Amino acid sequence: MLEIIDAWMQFPNKSFLLDPMFDSLRRWPTHWKTLAEDNPSVSHSEALATFREQGVSKVIASAWWGPAGCMITNDEVAVAVRAEPELVVGIASVDIGRPMQAVRELRRCVRELGFKA
Repeated sequence: MLEIIDAWMQFPNKSFLLDPMFDSLRRWPTHWKTLAEDNPSVSHSEALATFREQGVSKVIASAWWGPAGCMITNDEVAVAVRAEPELVVGIASVDIGRPMQAVRELRRCVRELGFKA
């Protein structure tokens, strides 16, 4: 049996989609521009429905820590992990500039939120 796994995806929120870091992506006539301007938030259930339609059996969903700080929180990813644990594998993101806090957050994500990494 063939298993399709999306190895790195995010559940984008409004601040992530509208961040100036992605301005160049919004210049292209793609779904990114439409999503960011017309509907700047997509529920995890909408995103996962699309994956299922495409035959994806597992997604590895990552939180995102960008140059200016947290863009997609670990707790936001945890919502999808809790709702769809057979489909979503959670991956934490932390501020590596604060190593002790980062280690505590990684432990919390694995122990309390069910993340795998």
